[in-house]
Amino acid sequence: MKKSLVALAAMSVIGAVSAQSSVTLYGLADAYVGSERIGGGKYDALTGVQVTPNANGTTNTVVNSGGQNGSRQNGSRWGLRVSEDLGGGLAAIAQFESGFDIDTGASAQGALFGRQAFVGLKSGFGTVALGRQYGPYDDMKGVLSLQGNNGFDATGGGMDGTVYGPGIGAWVGYNPRVNNSIKFQSNNYSGLSFSAIYGMGEDKTTAASASSTFGIGAMYANGPITVGLVHQNEGFTRSATNGKNELENTLFAGAYDFGVAKLGGGYNEARVRANGTADPKSKEWFIALSAPLGATTLKAQYARSKQNFGSVSYENDSIGLDAVYDFSKRTSAYVGYNATTFDQAGPTGGDLKNRRFGVGLRHKF
Repeated sequence: MKKSLVALAAMSVIGAVSAQSSVTLYGLADAYVGSERIGGGKYDALTGVQVTPNANGTTNTVVNSGGQNGSRQNGSRWGLRVSEDLGGGLAAIAQFESGFDIDTGASAQGALFGRQAFVGLKSGFGTVALGRQYGPYDDMKGVLSLQGNNGFDATGGGMDGTVYGPGIGAWVGYNPRVNNSIKFQSNNYSGLSFSAIYGMGEDKTTAASASSTFGIGAMYANGPITVGLVHQNEGFTRSATNGKNELENTLFAGAYDFGVAKLGGGYNEARVRANGTADPKSKEWFIALSAPLGATTLKAQYARSKQNFGSVSYENDSIGLDAVYDFSKRTSAYVGYNATTFDQAGPTGGDLKNRRFGVGLRHKF
């Protein structure tokens, strides 16, 4: 009898502990087969001059990772979410997330938890977290682009050098994740939420001063309306030779759900503040449409930017189209197409054209 009571008490204690804390394994596997045509070279980060021209371009048949979920930002991954109820409305949280290329098995970010790694506290006011995490700029862009930064996203989710956000960021090593950062994310107050992040500059040496990242944003989502405004400043290592280098992005975007379809759009202004150069800048805008048809969702997006490097300027256009069929809540098939054209109006002249087409499969767990 005593043994039974002891066993019952032990099981009760274990049940109470497990109810207060949890560890969740999750992930996503995404791969597609298709073709990619890369029609141009790369540009100098601060002058805009084409330094690796490839006038004829190359076309490859590929099996790649992360078509629907973005080869750059939202590709295949696995991770752990940890939470513990501390009582009084306070909880401890942590998240560790690793990206990988499903076509090769290689690490996508070059680190064990290269996508995210943070620990924090969650309360009735919001969440404070420390580590490597997304800034407000990418949080908002992923929601309001309506394509979620996927591999066929006209706003820069898939192909290097597309026209919006990471389009200009691709020139200067833009990183959607902020290292050594502290982030605050508020709770939702009748549809209104806000967030802020500060990345500590920990790369200071005797020859160079440290860089840092700061971002702040607000979003209102209530009923059919979603609208947001965010500003993010990303610094780079500064020295006596390269001076001050910063990438600034300011994004205003919104969407309205009509029921039969969701329509969205936005404007982004980006500037590279570089010591001793022409301070490259870009004005970018997009429109997007998403329409559910039974188990299928159709998405279309158009983005355009005008970029200036002193006497050199570019006008870039990108179209993204994709259709997603949901077999279940976890598994879906998709087909997507992206066409991006770089119109060079400066000394290098000419147009560069990138194309991507793919058919893929995605599974969440």
